[in-house]
Amino acid sequence: MTRKSEIRFFTVEEANRTLPLVSRIMADIVEENDRLQELLPTLKEVRMRARRNPSAAEALEGLRADVAVISARLEVYLKELGQIGCVFKGPQGLIDFYSMREGRPVYLCWRYGEEQVRYWHELDGGFAGRLELESEVVTSS
Repeated sequence: MTRKSEIRFFTVEEANRTLPLVSRIMADIVEENDRLQELLPTLKEVRMRARRNPSAAEALEGLRADVAVISARLEVYLKELGQIGCVFKGPQGLIDFYSMREGRPVYLCWRYGEEQVRYWHELDGGFAGRLELESEVVTSS
């Protein structure tokens, strides 16, 4: 968890400069999450089979190992995003950047696939509450 004193505040320009790297990391997260989502039903099925048939235990252990590898990769990607200073909001590709607007902290909001940061929302507003940025530059602190 990021401590308040470690929060990085971004201008729109600074957030946009991070997007090539953030976008590559998000592509990796989306890909690994898709793999994980494909494995989970199989894992559930094999887990149920292993309860009835101990010979399925080896397959179960293999699937658990695969899930562990994917989970470890996801943790690395999330840590990279944290080191950049952005906030991961979900495998759908939502990323927020802390910023200052009219003297208060807000989020600059970006979604994987968008070419640049064009939206913002209050810290408790979420994606549904995002508003388009005006032409003004949001300043950092």
